[in-house]
Amino acid sequence: MIQAFNNYFLSGFKHASYFERRKASYLLYILLAALTFIGITTVGQVFGQMGPFYLAANLIGLTGVSLSIAFFKHKKINAAGHVMVCSAMFMVAVETIVVDLFNTDPSIRYRLYINFSSLLGIFFIILSFFREKKYVFRYAAAFELILFAHAFVIYHQINQVPNMGVYVIEHFITVSSGMFIVAAIATWLLSHMEALFQQNMEFAERFKAQNEQLEKMVAERTNDLQSSNQNLSEFAYIVSHDLKEPLRTISGFVTLIKKELDRQGLKDEEIEEYMNFINSGTKHMERLISDILTYSKLNVAEKNFEPVDLNEVIGLVKKRLAQSIYESEAELYVANTLPVQGEKVMLGQLFENLISNAIKYRGTDRNVKITIGCTRELNTIRYFVKDNGIGISEKYYETIFKAFRRLHSKVEYEGTGVGLAICKKIVERHRGDIWVESKEGEGSTFWFILPYAQTDVPAIQPEVHAN
Repeated sequence: MIQAFNNYFLSGFKHASYFERRKASYLLYILLAALTFIGITTVGQVFGQMGPFYLAANLIGLTGVSLSIAFFKHKKINAAGHVMVCSAMFMVAVETIVVDLFNTDPSIRYRLYINFSSLLGIFFIILSFFREKKYVFRYAAAFELILFAHAFVIYHQINQVPNMGVYVIEHFITVSSGMFIVAAIATWLLSHMEALFQQNMEFAERFKAQNEQLEKMVAERTNDLQSSNQNLSEFAYIVSHDLKEPLRTISGFVTLIKKELDRQGLKDEEIEEYMNFINSGTKHMERLISDILTYSKLNVAEKNFEPVDLNEVIGLVKKRLAQSIYESEAELYVANTLPVQGEKVMLGQLFENLISNAIKYRGTDRNVKITIGCTRELNTIRYFVKDNGIGISEKYYETIFKAFRRLHSKVEYEGTGVGLAICKKIVERHRGDIWVESKEGEGSTFWFILPYAQTDVPAIQPEVHAN
């Protein structure tokens, strides 16, 4: 019931700020309290037969507060405040000044304090509705006039009684000074609040200007980075294309020279060894160019993320690495998989690099065993690729994820030193992290975190795959 009542009267403030809504609710309670108070006093004055002046004044007050509530409902707070204060002030003036014109009881001099208390209550209502000093001054001046008029009426009625006129003047000075002190304190507080508000506005404007400047700088830097990344991608493509062509030419002519020497019977082991070096170098250069191009493309690749079935991705990787798996007699186990939110091609590249590394850096005294599995952690999936290879020393845990950082010579193990850097870049593009746990001679486990895909597809727990 109360909630429905508040929703009805405060419906105009539902899009206002939190503080404006709170202020509006307090003002509504003040209006309702005033309406209740005047209603009760009206009923009491009717039953007490206080006279027509009291009844007329209270009806004016009830009408004014009712109009104020109507104005408030339409979000006209200032109008509601003015109507309420003016009607209450008029009601007080009628019930004091007009009534006392026809009252000759000497005790009426104390009614000046009743008048002051009533006006003081109205003054605090003014402070609730208004935050401007001009209204505080104007209404304070109006209250002083009402007090003066009331004091004049009382003085005129009882000045013939000995010493009563002096008492009235003293009482007027007392209540008038009280009203002046209250108005002065309220004005000082409002001035302090205005100063703080002005200071906050200046800070807000300054912060807004700084924020706009920062946003402009960020936008400019973002455009520069996008342009730089685009140029880098185009450069990498052009360089890779232009470099691969002469490498193919070199490799082709070396093959032709070798065939021609064989045809002429001029076979020489030393020359053949040199030619093998050239072929090996050109192939290595081609792989290096391809890896650099792949790495550079990851910086500008669009994030077309979608739910990805990693069991399917691992199956495709196995097909691409079928020859390496067969030649190394590797055993690949997939413990379980969960769908992730990502880019299918990138994730295929990630698993291909990790599995091919496990095959490449295998131990010579045991068969290769690779295990893939995962666990769910809230909205992410933690995957692992575990092998029983040669392992990695702890001091190289960070180094191996940097481009062109090799721990072994090219004679021992082929490679460009970019594979794990590509893995790290792919995982970071998926807002994840990758790290390694390893012990030399006992194998390595690569862990990486990927975003979980909310799908209706159940988790896949495939059969154990070997060879």
